[in-house]
Amino acid sequence: MGADAHFELNEAELNRQVREIGRRRMASLQRRIANQARQDVPVKTGNLGRSIREGEIRFVGPAVVQGSVEATAPYAAAVHEGSRAHVIRPRTAKALRFEIGGRTVFAKMVRHPGVKARPFLRNAALRVIAQDTQG
Repeated sequence: MGADAHFELNEAELNRQVREIGRRRMASLQRRIANQARQDVPVKTGNLGRSIREGEIRFVGPAVVQGSVEATAPYAAAVHEGSRAHVIRPRTAKALRFEIGGRTVFAKMVRHPGVKARPFLRNAALRVIAQDTQG
């Protein structure tokens, strides 16, 4: 007497479960990267750190999940990627107005020396991924 084995694969349920696992895993990575980036971000006013957000999670294939972490402050890219020396001129006024040492200064243009890149998002992602692969 032989025993007959029968196996039936419910592909729809398997796909649903795989997607849910992928979504949860991506959400966890995004949360950890965003938290690490908030710790690593250069702080002057705190605005840049407050602008760090977890992006949308998307499925781009049967088992491929994409997610992002972003900083939405207008100057985030300049801090993250750095900038070359450049000239700043007023757009709508006749002069630029800023403070130096508590004194108000007006200028028709400013020669900005540029800034060194401080890739807080990239570094946070690399750190979280490295921790993930070790544990």
